[in-house]
Amino acid sequence: MIDQLGTIQQRSLVIEQHMNASVSDVWEAIVQPNGLAAWLAPAEVDLRVGGKIVLRFENSDHVMKGEIRELQPPEAIEYSWAGGERGSVVRFELAPEGDGTLLTLTHTLLEDGELAGFGAGWHHHLELLAAHVSSNDAEWDSNRFETLKAEYQRLEAAAR
Repeated sequence: MIDQLGTIQQRSLVIEQHMNASVSDVWEAIVQPNGLAAWLAPAEVDLRVGGKIVLRFENSDHVMKGEIRELQPPEAIEYSWAGGERGSVVRFELAPEGDGTLLTLTHTLLEDGELAGFGAGWHHHLELLAAHVSSNDAEWDSNRFETLKAEYQRLEAAAR
């Protein structure tokens, strides 16, 4: 589990998480369809700048269609996050940290009222990623999401 909540700053969410795995293992889990399916959602990925990324969230029937804006293997990937009337931007950055990897997720251009849901969702998905790269796969837990959402709602209210 992630011990610390992310931060909310001016329409942005930032979550840092230490992963007990190499940068290359975490990179594969965040850019390859098999890796993404294990912790986030079944995915289609055209891994190049301008390439499309499609995530099909099974627990909500939500489909996210984005475009890769930046790609610096194995250090960073950034893509647009669309699926509603407007889009936002998701960025993953990886850096060696001790015996593992520091992952920093930044989700920007979020609207008021979206930050808590995205915060809870990303937080829990990153917990699933940490479990996956440690060979301890876990399942989505709606109760965990709701608990985290209440915490992120408090953060969002304090950030206003």
